Amino acid sequence: MKKDLKAKLINRKIKKPNVLLMTIVMWLLGMLNKLYKVRFSYDYDHKALKGQPTILLSSHASRLEFIYTLYGFKRKDINMVCGYQNILKRGIYRFFIWLGVISKYLYQPDLVCVKSMLKVLKRNGALGLFPEGIQSASGSTHPINPATAQFIKRSRANIVVATSKGAYLATNRYSSDRKKGYISISYSLLFTPQMLEELSEEQIYNMIFEKISYNDFEFNKTARNKYVGKKPNAYGIDKILYKCPACKEEHTLYVDNDTVICKACDFKVKINEYYDLINISGKEAPVNIDEWYKWQRRCVSKEIKDDNFKLELSGSLCTLRLDKLRKEPKNRQILSVGNVKLTNKGLYFTGMLDGHCVDFNFDANSIYSLTFSTKGFLEFYHNNDYFMIIPDDKNKCLIKWTLASEEIHNLYDKRWANACLDVYDYDKGEIYE
Repeated sequence: MKKDLKAKLINRKIKKPNVLLMTIVMWLLGMLNKLYKVRFSYDYDHKALKGQPTILLSSHASRLEFIYTLYGFKRKDINMVCGYQNILKRGIYRFFIWLGVISKYLYQPDLVCVKSMLKVLKRNGALGLFPEGIQSASGSTHPINPATAQFIKRSRANIVVATSKGAYLATNRYSSDRKKGYISISYSLLFTPQMLEELSEEQIYNMIFEKISYNDFEFNKTARNKYVGKKPNAYGIDKILYKCPACKEEHTLYVDNDTVICKACDFKVKINEYYDLINISGKEAPVNIDEWYKWQRRCVSKEIKDDNFKLELSGSLCTLRLDKLRKEPKNRQILSVGNVKLTNKGLYFTGMLDGHCVDFNFDANSIYSLTFSTKGFLEFYHNNDYFMIIPDDKNKCLIKWTLASEEIHNLYDKRWANACLDVYDYDKGEIYE
């Protein structure tokens, strides 16, 4: 039986990156980093690790983080690990295969991926991982899966951590506009194989978390670097901010040039070239964008504990076509058209396809996140299958769905909930200062 694209991708033998192609890629990345004026610093001699099994753990503040960190790492034999849905795209699929990219089911246990990674290390190669899994939504560290420490302990490799400063501010989560401004990447040799033998998984996790942690808004409060693009820094921010901090109304925020305004109470804050929030309405306002975002999460974490909690929208449930590569949106296979409901028990899609009722039920424990895309849809994994929810309203703000799904999952997964405690400031409660 002919294998589909998913089977071919997951079960293929992972090879070293094509030398010629990687040389060209590194040259191109060097040009981009020179253009972006990225600064690199090291606390070790990167040449000394050549030919040794090594893992690069990179922060994920920016969607362009791989451009910065891959180039600065200076290893042409590195196999990057990437979300499976990001590889199955026309125009980049073959390119990624030649570069030896390893596919990963995000947030899901993935034994095939782990085996592939260990084989790379066994041949004294290098791996590139993003322990946060996805790009930061608000410019500070996302939770790191505790299983990361388990793999690192088992790897018996050198562990290098790359942490960025300013990367989120140059390419934020809510806009595609690239800003000109300061970016630095610092590389640190955190563990050697000998150190890993002596440390516990808990110690390894704590040391990784401490080294990789970042908060670009706190950083720039003292650094005072300007970030200027074709569009104001406020543009698109209503994709991640949906709740007014003054009147507490939801989905009343809109952006006018460089100012965020609430239609319900006339709350106004201006976002300048430093990403400062300048209160021009005299009403209560958060100190920065990250604090505003985390305050929203704390509000949602209380709401989802009520058994009457519910979010609903109409749209389509889709997955990826696996017969051949297509461009978006032709790469989508529609599974059902109807209505989706999120409660603290799970996700439920009730719909029709070709005149037949087609319903789907997803338990809350298996969905780590309904991750919002700036292209106007939600995406998630369930039992190693990838799904998208495409709303009928293309302009609908979806960030509450992301926050709610993640907090609902935490009700059932204490280990992941503890990882979230490390980054989301739940102890601040209703305070957003």
